[in-house]
Amino acid sequence: MCLIEIEKMPKLQIACNTQVTEGMTVLTQSPKVISVRKAVMEFLLINHPIDCPICDQAGECWLQDYYMKHDLQDSRFKERKERDRKREIFGPNVVFDGERCIKCTRCVRFLDEITHTGELTVDNRSDDSTIALFPGAVLDNPLSANVVDICPVGALTDRDFRFKVRVWYLQKTPSICPGCSTGCNISVEHYQNRIARFKPRINEAVNSHWLCDEGRYCFYDLTGGERLTTPMIRQEGGLVPTTWEIALRAVVSGLRSAGSLAGILSGRNTNEEAFLFAKLMKKLSPAADLEVFYQERELTEVEQILVSPDRSPNFRGAAEMGVSSNGGFEPLMQKLAAGNYGGAYVVGEDLTAANDNQSELRAFGKLSFLVVQDIRLTETAKAAHVVLPSTHFGEKEGTYTNRKGRVQKLNAALVAPEGALQDCEIFIRLLEAAGERTSYSTAEEIFQALSQEIPSYRGLNYDVIGDQGIQLGSGGADPS
Repeated sequence: MCLIEIEKMPKLQIACNTQVTEGMTVLTQSPKVISVRKAVMEFLLINHPIDCPICDQAGECWLQDYYMKHDLQDSRFKERKERDRKREIFGPNVVFDGERCIKCTRCVRFLDEITHTGELTVDNRSDDSTIALFPGAVLDNPLSANVVDICPVGALTDRDFRFKVRVWYLQKTPSICPGCSTGCNISVEHYQNRIARFKPRINEAVNSHWLCDEGRYCFYDLTGGERLTTPMIRQEGGLVPTTWEIALRAVVSGLRSAGSLAGILSGRNTNEEAFLFAKLMKKLSPAADLEVFYQERELTEVEQILVSPDRSPNFRGAAEMGVSSNGGFEPLMQKLAAGNYGGAYVVGEDLTAANDNQSELRAFGKLSFLVVQDIRLTETAKAAHVVLPSTHFGEKEGTYTNRKGRVQKLNAALVAPEGALQDCEIFIRLLEAAGERTSYSTAEEIFQALSQEIPSYRGLNYDVIGDQGIQLGSGGADPS
């Protein structure tokens, strides 16, 4: 399909495999080129099944698009179509429909040239050629689902998304993957206020065209479960629902009277939220110890292509906003377990799930006052004196700063459930209850405020950041 006509060359050439030379004259839309492209299109469709009504690729299939552009006629082929395997499981995330395959070998080349794992090959020759797994191999590397993205037809489909929803019903919101601090650019694709899938967005400075499997499916763990929609306060007998006014007053008075304070913020919270959280905790107690949730893990060679060793997408940004006492997350947790704090404010993390359950619960029992802000009633929240229902990454606007210092924009894709408040709004209300006058209410206004206070962010704004982000210190903003 990428045939082109080059002056003084009698035969058409394949554009993607032709080196550019000085003085070369190339025709991409000449009558000869268009005629041959039409013939190639007809050839590709000879054995292709007409199963668009049940194909997941329908609506974003290049074969459909090219047929409408180049062919747009009934098939002249009257013989029996050659058949291939149907619904062959290649791995935990990928299923293969051989009848739809046009033998472009993109999947084979991806596994040979990008992941270097080589699970797939082209088997047989001529009309019998097909994509196949090597004997004993399973397509189960950390970037395996990218072969679905690069397949131009419906031969390779995502087992998780398969038959879930038609792509033309999906609304697409550009955002940033919350899986780790690489900060891969993604499209959050949603239907009826539920995330249906993540797709990678092209950003050559961050993730190129790719997205790891861990990040691609992380939204299930981060958004699932029964949502909190009303504040809760501890009374005799346990946690009971209350109003926002009562809960916020209780948070301010309880933390002020608790003595020494610890604040733990999720690495999935935005720069704007981290800026307000640090301001709030220092207002309540200037000596408060603050840290961002952080845990490292070992990475395989393939994971290192894209995955960060930590699962906190905004660890660096939150630390730069002031949520860091320079002691580190683990030392703070050790001090918490030792009973060094009278009160704690935990935002967006279930610490009992991340660490040894019993030791964390004992640590919480030593606190005179514990506030937990989360989307679910986690084990950590069950130990709290006040629980505040908040929003997850897909329901908020703001910015993340990835591990390499690139500031990128997070956009709200979903509507938060009634009763839950944005983290920014909660922090602003608490600041006002603590006696701090604020002049901002939206995420953009908060970013403008922090860009004036944080030197490395000076001159940045949402317009400068744009859809592709901007590197700190790149000179992309006017520091004046």
